[in-house]
This record gives sequence, structure tokens and C-alpha cells, in this order.
Amino acid sequence: MVEQPRATPEPDPVPRPPTRTSPAKDPKDAKASTRAAVVWAFTIVGIAVLILLVIFMMQNQAQTTIYFLGLEGQMALGISMLLAAVGGAVVVAIVAAVRIIQLRSRAGAASRRLERHAK
Repeated sequence: MVEQPRATPEPDPVPRPPTRTSPAKDPKDAKASTRAAVVWAFTIVGIAVLILLVIFMMQNQAQTTIYFLGLEGQMALGISMLLAAVGGAVVVAIVAAVRIIQLRSRAGAASRRLERHAK
């Protein structure tokens, strides 16, 4: 018996990346574990920040005189600094809320304009 010469396969003209097969995973399980991990991470960070704030207030209990808009009073230094930081955070939150409302109203107006032109 005479063996027939084997034809060599022609090279693929378009190179393709090697495919990797991984075990099938349920996408819902991946998202649920990721969300739970994020929640736990933020919880741990929040607890750490609260512990640091308590330490700060405990170490800064010296009484100081506070003057505000003609008012005067005695307060612990740590608490007064914490109140100032909270006040600053409230101001930033108000500015951010106003900006978000402004952007949403502009996006809504642009959407309405597009709907009118599409008709």
C-alpha cells in the first residue's frame, strides 16, 4: 500500500487570539459577592474612621473659648473642630446637590429637545 501525502492545512489569513475556556459561573453570584464585599469594605473603613474620630476627641478635651456671630461659649477643642468639619461637609454636600440638580435639568431639557426634533 502506498501512502498518500497529507495536505498541509493553509494558515488562517486572520490571526486570532487563543481562546481560553473557564468554568461557567453564574453572573448573579459574582455581582452579589462583589457588592457584599464592597459593603463590608466600606463598613470596615467607616468603623475605622469613627474610631479615629473618637480618639481625636478624647485627646483634645482642653476647654477653649469659641466666638461665633457675637456669641461666646466654652467647648472642648476636639468637639469644636469636629463641628467645624461637619459644617464644611454640609456646605460641600449642598454645593454638590445644587450641581447635580443643575445637570439633571439640563439633561432633561436636552432629552426633550431631541424628542421634539425626532417627531
